[in-house]
Amino acid sequence: MQNHFTGCLLGVAIGDALGAPVEFLNAEEIKQRHGRVTEYLGGGWLNLKPGEYTDDTALMLCIARSIVDRKGFDAEDISKRFLKWLTGNPKDIGNITLTALQELKKGAPWQVAGKLAHEKLGGMSAGNGSIMRCAPIGLLHFRDEKNLIRDSLDSSLITHWDPRACCGTVALDMAIASLVHGEKDGLLINLGEKIEEPDTRKAVLDVANLKKSDLIPSGFVLDTLKCALWCFLNTNSLESAIVEAVNLGGDADTVGAVCGSLAGAYYGKEAIPQRWLEPLSGRDEIEKLALEIYKLAQKDVL
Repeated sequence: MQNHFTGCLLGVAIGDALGAPVEFLNAEEIKQRHGRVTEYLGGGWLNLKPGEYTDDTALMLCIARSIVDRKGFDAEDISKRFLKWLTGNPKDIGNITLTALQELKKGAPWQVAGKLAHEKLGGMSAGNGSIMRCAPIGLLHFRDEKNLIRDSLDSSLITHWDPRACCGTVALDMAIASLVHGEKDGLLINLGEKIEEPDTRKAVLDVANLKKSDLIPSGFVLDTLKCALWCFLNTNSLESAIVEAVNLGGDADTVGAVCGSLAGAYYGKEAIPQRWLEPLSGRDEIEKLALEIYKLAQKDVL
């Protein structure tokens, strides 16, 4: 089980680092410039080093560190860590997240910052910025669905108030909890039975009937969720799942990170190619955090 926890968090960072250099290119442009992306390229619009991750992994680590330090989920603490990260002038930050964190900085409670951002952005807060970072919560509560749902929702509300963003985060964490148990068969049906928000439920169930040409790797949370689930379910290894995801193009780092969380949770760290592990930024800390969350998860239902 430790192997699957570690694989999940490493999968986020690996998918992020593989996809970031081709973010905003479409699949055909990726093919023309790089063939098929299977290695850390570096560069891209953020001028990254090979194996360097973006805000997707940085914010995931904020949540993971908080869970370990606070011995559980603490939205107030997480929001403070997000703000501290912002003061470091990160290379990249999504507009929805930035708008919400600016509200936090002005003194808004975490419970309302996301709603204020939602209103300021004209109701446009259904981005994938909360789904990309939520994997530690799915691991922490892998045996406690009630707390998984509650904390996943709260983690999204800090920045992404739209119900689809919130419930997409729940859906991903539910999937992670199932996959660390090895439960891949029937995953979509099981998720569809538990997700109440109609658009999110439909998006999950639709994955079973999608063709690759139907996938839209945009920044919309349900597009990202569908792409990640499709790539995971239509491949047979961690490597092939993540490679399929990042080569879709578009929001390639986030689609890669979300797919990486699924593939890592199911296949485990042992399935990660060594050539991806060695150059990965922050690898040691990611592995240590995963181990500490595993220890906390054993106490979660006691």
